[in-house]
Amino acid sequence: MFYKLKRTWSHNDINYIPDFRETFPELKHLSSEELCDRFSSMNVDFYIAKKVSTPFLTRLTLPFALVLLLLMFIGLPLVFMITGNWGYGVGENARLNNWFKSLRLNV
Repeated sequence: MFYKLKRTWSHNDINYIPDFRETFPELKHLSSEELCDRFSSMNVDFYIAKKVSTPFLTRLTLPFALVLLLLMFIGLPLVFMITGNWGYGVGENARLNNWFKSLRLNV
């Protein structure tokens, strides 16, 4: 999830201060400049979500990923009978998991 975040620059910090005032009513007596100075003195960083586009060649593999996902779902009882665990390990299938995440199939 952290690869989708981008750090804001210091001049953009002031854009987040009204949200803090709504969330924390105790901060309403402070001005925006005072809040910005306090956040910068405490080394508080703000992050925004950036859009991550999927490469075209990866998007072309979507039909194969859906077929593989269906086969994995059908084979799940067999895996349970062999290993005793209901599900697939994340560490063993890291590349497969990353591929599904890049296609936004978050399994």
